[in-house]
Amino acid sequence: MPREYGPVKPGRKWLKEGVARIVFFVLGRAFQSAARMDEGIRREVAQWEEGFRLAMRILPDGPSMGLTKRDGRIRYVGEGSVDADLVIRFKNIESAFLVLTPQMGSARAFAENRIGLVGDVARSMSFVRCLDRLLAYMYPAFICNRLVKRMPQIKRPFRRRLYLYVLGIPFGI
Repeated sequence: MPREYGPVKPGRKWLKEGVARIVFFVLGRAFQSAARMDEGIRREVAQWEEGFRLAMRILPDGPSMGLTKRDGRIRYVGEGSVDADLVIRFKNIESAFLVLTPQMGSARAFAENRIGLVGDVARSMSFVRCLDRLLAYMYPAFICNRLVKRMPQIKRPFRRRLYLYVLGIPFGI
């Protein structure tokens, strides 16, 4: 008598989802803070229209983060931003984990079809330029060189990195 097997549903990867949530929080707060202190990011964000919303999501139902531009400034809005003008979607938690923990750059992830995009491509390029500058503040050069194609020129990296880690990420200022 043949035995019937039901569909096997894969289990959740709680640790990787937790790490992704933490990285989204740190990235969102750091982006909010860096948009105030860095001239390059401020210039890029100034070109975004007022009320612009950006979301990063992990498919199918993983963590997410949202950024919105209000009153001329970019703000981290946390998880659950449903309607966004630009959505960057990671195909699965494995792809997101590689990108969010600095093992793979966003350009390589796009090239390997690990990230999808819904929205204006020009805005996404602007966001990637901002992200490259932000990564230069967040990571030392030997890590950042693996993540970005070209290291952006930033002024006073140590002081700004200190500001970002002491005030920017914990308090969002």
